[in-house]
This record gives sequence, C-alpha cells and structure tokens, in this order.
Amino acid sequence: MAVGLLCFSICMYCSRFVEDTDRCFSNYKRIAELSLYNNNQRYFSGSPAPLAEELRTWATGEIEAVTCVTYPRTYPYNVTLSQDKILPYELSTFETDTFYNEVFTPQIVAGSWETASRTPNAVIMSQSTATRIFGKAEEAIGKQLTLTRRLGTSPESTPRTGGIAYTIQAVMEDIPLNNSFAFMERLDMLTLNDSEGLLQSPKRYEITGANNYVLLSPHITMKGLEKQFSKRNYTYTLYSEKYTVTVHRTDNTPQMKSIIILEWITGIVGLLILLVGLMNFFHFLIGSFFNRTKEYSIMKMTGCNWRQLFSLLFVQSLLVISCSSFLVLWGIELIGSHLNFSIAEITMNFDTRLLLIHALQYIGLLILLCAIICLFVAIRIHKISVQMGINGGNKRRGKQWGRNLMLGIQFFICWIFVALSVSLYLQSRKTMNTLFSTLSVQEKSEIFSVPLDYTFMKNAEKLAMVERFRQHAGVKDILLSDVSYMDGFSGNQLMTEKGNDNSWIEIMLMAVPSNFFSFMNIPIEQGREIHTKQDIVVDRTYQETQKKNVIGMNLYDQQNDYTVCGICAPFETNVYNHSNGYAFIPYETSGYIGHCYIKCYPGQIGEVKKWVEKIRREMLPESVSCEVRTLMNDIYEMQALEYNLKDIILFFAIVSIIITLLGVYSSITLDTERRQKEVAIRKVNGAGIPQIILLFSRLYIVLLAGSAVIAFPLIYATLMLWKQMYTVFFNCGFLFWCCIFLVVTFITAVTIFFRILRIARSNPAEVIKNE
Repeated sequence: MAVGLLCFSICMYCSRFVEDTDRCFSNYKRIAELSLYNNNQRYFSGSPAPLAEELRTWATGEIEAVTCVTYPRTYPYNVTLSQDKILPYELSTFETDTFYNEVFTPQIVAGSWETASRTPNAVIMSQSTATRIFGKAEEAIGKQLTLTRRLGTSPESTPRTGGIAYTIQAVMEDIPLNNSFAFMERLDMLTLNDSEGLLQSPKRYEITGANNYVLLSPHITMKGLEKQFSKRNYTYTLYSEKYTVTVHRTDNTPQMKSIIILEWITGIVGLLILLVGLMNFFHFLIGSFFNRTKEYSIMKMTGCNWRQLFSLLFVQSLLVISCSSFLVLWGIELIGSHLNFSIAEITMNFDTRLLLIHALQYIGLLILLCAIICLFVAIRIHKISVQMGINGGNKRRGKQWGRNLMLGIQFFICWIFVALSVSLYLQSRKTMNTLFSTLSVQEKSEIFSVPLDYTFMKNAEKLAMVERFRQHAGVKDILLSDVSYMDGFSGNQLMTEKGNDNSWIEIMLMAVPSNFFSFMNIPIEQGREIHTKQDIVVDRTYQETQKKNVIGMNLYDQQNDYTVCGICAPFETNVYNHSNGYAFIPYETSGYIGHCYIKCYPGQIGEVKKWVEKIRREMLPESVSCEVRTLMNDIYEMQALEYNLKDIILFFAIVSIIITLLGVYSSITLDTERRQKEVAIRKVNGAGIPQIILLFSRLYIVLLAGSAVIAFPLIYATLMLWKQMYTVFFNCGFLFWCCIFLVVTFITAVTIFFRILRIARSNPAEVIKNE
C-alpha cells in the first residue's frame, strides 16, 4: 500500500499542477483571453497585438485593463556583469506592455515597475535568473543586456548582428510553470517598450504572434463581455477578413485542452496503482477482522459493546496505516528533489513541501475510509449472536466472488501497465533504428554532437576550435554543418523551372560537405556523390514521390542552378512528420558553422570527450555549457516521450505486478489452507497431482483470460490513437499480444505452483486426522 500511495501522490501532483493553471495570479477569476473566429469557425492560436490597442479606446466599465503578451522566445544576449566582464547568455524572453502589471500583478522583489514602464527597452528579470547570473537579485538592477542578433520584428535599421541595448529595471518573483501563456516553460525575463519587439513593429497588423488578455470588472462576466461585443457589432479585420472576438477562460484554449490530457493520464495512472494497492490492503484488513469473529463474540459476551469493538478495530488498522504513511513520507523526502526534470523547453519542478501536504491529505482520506470500514465490520459483528459467532459464524462459504473480482481488477490493471511498457520499449527501439538508419546504434553512441551556433564567435574562431578537436589521435573524422541535423534543415524549397515562382516544390534541403555520405554511412544507390557546386543529391524518398528517374533533373533556388547527380538511401531525422524527401547541396565552411559532429575510433570515446570538453572550456565563456553529448543523446532528447515515459511506465508495471502477485499468493495460500480436507478426500477417491493442480489453477486461468479479453481491446484502441503521431510504428500484431499474455501467465503460474504442489503432495490421512 505504501508504494501505491507514493506513486498515487506523485501522479496526482502532476494532475493538480495542470488543474491549478493560472491560479497563481491574484486576479485569476477575472482574467479572460481573447480569440478570433470567423463564420467557418476558423481559429487562430494567438491574436494580433492591435486588438488590445483598439479595446483600450473603449470608454466602458466592462474592462479594467487589457494587456498583450507575445509568445516566449529564446534570444542571445551579451550580459554586462561589470565594466570588464561581459558574458553571453541565451534567455527565454517575452514582450508585453505596461498594463501587464494590472492584469497579472507580478511580485517585484527589486527595482520598480513604474520606472520600467517609463524606460525604453526595459527588462524585468525573474528572480532565479537574476540570482544565477548576478548572484543577488539587487545586483541586477541597472545592468545592461545587448541583443546579439536581429529579430524578425526589428526595424530595418537594426544590424544583422543586433547590438540593441536593454536595461534591467526590476526583478520579479519567478512566474510559476503552470501558466497558460508559457505552460511548463521557464521564463527568464520580460521586456517593456521594446524597440525590436512585436508591439512596436509595423508588422504587428499582419501577424498574430501574441495573446491578448483582459481584466474584467467585478460585475461583468465573460458572456457579458461577449454580449457587449455583439451589441456593438464589434469585429476585428485580419488578412482582409472579419473575425468575431470571443472571450474565454485562459485554460480553455485548444492548446490548454490538449494539456488537460496530461492531467487525465497522470490521474488515471495514479488511481490504477493506488487501486491495486488498496485492494490487497482492504482484502487483508476485512479478512483478518472476520477471521476473528469468535474472539470478538467472546469479548461481546464479557460486556464489550460495538463502540469498544470499533475502537479496537480502528486502532489496529491505524497502526498499519501509520507504518505505510511513514514509508510514504520518508520516500517523498528521499526522492522529492530528484523528481525535477527538464527536456528541451519543457520543465517540471516538484515542490517537496507541497508534495508532502498532498500525501498527508490522501492519508487523511485513507484513515477516514478505514474508519468507515471498521464501523461497518463492528456493527455487523455486533449483530451476530454470541452462539453463532463462537460456533463458527466467521467461516465464509461460497465462491469468494468479492475477492476474485478484486483479483480480476488487479490483473486488468496489470495488463494495462505491462502492455504499455512493452509498447513504449518497442516504439523507442523502432524510432532509434529509424532515425539516421544508415548508422548502427553503437555508431550513433560514438559520434559526438557539438553545438557551434554561437553568435559571439566568428567563423574563423569556430574553425580554429574544430582544428584543435581534430588533433586528438582518437578522432576519426569531423563533419561540419550549418544546423543540427535533429533540430532543422538548411531550406525547404526548390524550383523545377528557373525563375518560375509557380514551380516551387517542397523538399528538405541539407547543405553538406564532401565527407557527409561517408561519415553518415549513406550509400549512393544511383549516380555519384557531390563533386561540384552545381551537383545535388536527392534521397530515394524524393525519387519515389516523382515516380521517375530524376538523375540529370535540374533544380533551382534563388541564387544557384543544380543538376541531380545521384540518389542516396533515405535520410530520416524525424518520425513525427512525413517529408517529401531530402536534397543535399554543397556546403562551404566559410559560410556559417552551426554544428560539428565528431566520429571516434572504437575505445577512444572517453578520451576524446575529455579532450573536446577541455578545449571548449578554454575557448568558450564560462556562461556556456562545455558538456559534450552524443548523437544518441540528441535522439533521446528529440524522442523524449518514448524514452522518458517508458521508464516511468515500466516502474508502474513492476509495482502493479508485484502488488498483484502478492494478492495472488495471499489468495492461493488461503485457498489451499481452507480446502485441505477437500483435497484429501479427492486424493482418496483417486485424484492425482495434475487434477489437484487444475482444481486450484482453473480460477487463475479464468481471471487471466477474462481480464485480458477486456483489457487488450482497450489497449489496442489506445495504441491505434498513439500510432497516428508517427510515420513509423512497431508491429503490434498477434505475436505481440501472445508474448505479453504468456509472460504474465508464466509469472503467475510460478507464484501459485509451489503452494498447489505442496498441498497436492500432502498425506490425506494426516490432513483428515488434523481436521
């Protein structure tokens, strides 16, 4: 029960985390989001910034404030720590206006919001980021950040390398991760009066890129504001089309509705685990109470009333719950700080104190449930006559349907976790082998993936770093690229007719050096590799979409003419979206170096890693991580769903199997002890060991098969929904289900076999004599 309650507490923490989205804001009940719909119910994920500007001109009492919040983006900055120390940082930033303070009421811990609202290019930094960079929140006030690249919304006068300065005017408490405008994303800072941002850009009339929020007056509802829009016939024109403005809760957007699925999944998983543990606990508890009916009847005969009996039973159950509760609370204290994780841009932090409070709440409910059960048992035993209780009123005859039903439910839950665990493992293997399929798993683990996409470094400095990497004897080859192969591509369009804008085709472009095909073990199936600047190689996927031989075909972009000189094996970097294929064009390292892949000789992985990290520490600023990852690590991060979820579900599967088997062992032990006389009589009448084994195992065969018949179709339907996310999926055919059933059946058979064999070999004469 302790393990089940611990797992339930962790799962429900995640569910309640989603449920409490935006409740961290003091005006939560009065904050509403605005969205645009047309007659065809077309919906935009965001809303244009000028919408807030228009609504501020309304002189009505329905709205107290309107604010616009842009999508959070990670931008590179040079942060001035002192006069002689400037370090580069990548900070998650969102832009807003001065009315954000009225709607979301951020808690300022240093500096002043009023000063920031009057200052151009003002920054309000989160407390954790300010502490991480400057040591103390107060030290951040007045410091400058310099944007090191031009943004899409920047004025034409802004250089490509940026150079725009921002000043930190205030530090605010961290925005909780369960907010609707950046759910589970860590936000480092917000900007006000941003000259490079969307809110001051002329482009704001043509794009969305933001969310608009209103603070409703206390006497107005969301429906009431929509009625005001309807009375005024208010619409917003975007892309020459009129859209209706709707008002809804911040957690009622399509994006948040998809996140609510997480709440349901974690809640259901936790409930299933808890249910498995509670079934065994309450079966043991109630069974032990009724097995002592004779003892309780004698106590009643000596003057014990039902209240005293209830107190006795409740104290007994409370002792068991206290032991389990201690283990749960100890487990939370032990692992609470290790549950935090960060994958790509998704961050989840577990507050140990809050998790302990949640666990204590569940323990309180469990104690209340035990009190109800103890009261029911005490009243029932009190109603039994003393004579009946002493003479064996505690012997429960019949088919034990209640216990068997609980075992069936436990097996049902067990099937769900085991099948999902195996599915996640097989799918992770499938995606691992599909991505960069021309490389083996071992080769992917022996290739280091080194990011070089640093705006503060010149190309010559990057080439110098790469040359130092190459000096180690364990380095076999180095591949340079303008992008990370897991994160993007060099382009996505080519023309089939020069100068004809109607001939654009969608194809993933990769700029590759001459050693790309040998480095990635990609065979050329037709033609040859790239030799000149006009050569281009396409993969077999593109060849198949054209349904003709494309060798010699001409393709064009805005600057260059290409001729297809070869066809290579398919190049897979994504299993979530179908592509029309890849085209590989010549790459010049003098252009831009954004990434570096290092292939090592066998047995040299550790030494090369130390060498590369040493060079990065010497050549990179202290604010940049020097950790070196492998190509396999990149795959793990990209396929975080399978690789992280499979370990979690595997843990739950093991827990459910162990708890279920404990219930099975308890059940078979009670059955064999209770039916010893029956077995002895059967053996006297000629029953052999096989007949005795079948007598006891028949029940478990029915439970296994019956629960599987119900669980497997539900799991199959879930897998078919899950399959829609991928371009490749593992084979979940007959063999998949058969193996799962046989493995669980075998484990169950081992659990019950020795108990059955023991009673099957017992001496009938000794059994009957003992009876």
